[in-house]
Amino acid sequence: EARSTHKIGPTFAARLKRVEVNTGDQVKAGQLLAEMDPIDLEARMLAGQAAADKAAHNVRSAEAAVAEATSRARTAQASADRYAELRRKNFFSQEAADAKRHEANAAQSALASAAASLAAARDEMRRTEADRIGTSKVRAQQRFLSPVNGVITARLAEPGSSLVAGQILLQLVDPGSLWVRARIDQ
Repeated sequence: EARSTHKIGPTFAARLKRVEVNTGDQVKAGQLLAEMDPIDLEARMLAGQAAADKAAHNVRSAEAAVAEATSRARTAQASADRYAELRRKNFFSQEAADAKRHEANAAQSALASAAASLAAARDEMRRTEADRIGTSKVRAQQRFLSPVNGVITARLAEPGSSLVAGQILLQLVDPGSLWVRARIDQ
């Protein structure tokens, strides 16, 4: 028997799409042994990529909005400062100076709003990227690769079978870890 046996199976319920090996086959580390049916996972991966692309576009759009709001805020602030200076010299009414101050405050508020939109767009981009990575990991878990060079000692399911999480699909041993266990009568 082997000192170390590798039991290979799914981490979630799914249908077995194909099995590439049989009992007695020698396999290499990293070799594809079997694959679960991805059902709609490929479409979800494409949708996730599209969502990530859209989020990246939204970030660029929000960055442009922040740049524009920054420019407007600077211009409005400079205009308000000029009107305040001219008001002190009695060239404009207090009402005109107050209107310019209001425009500067509104431009600062628009800048804060644009900055918040940019932060939200960046958060959405991180969320879609995490979702895309998670879906890729699920897809990788549906492909069973040999962890070591070894021999398949058991094939316990056939293509089309539904497997549950933790169910053993294949059993694999490393021939270098074999030993003999014998019962010897006294």
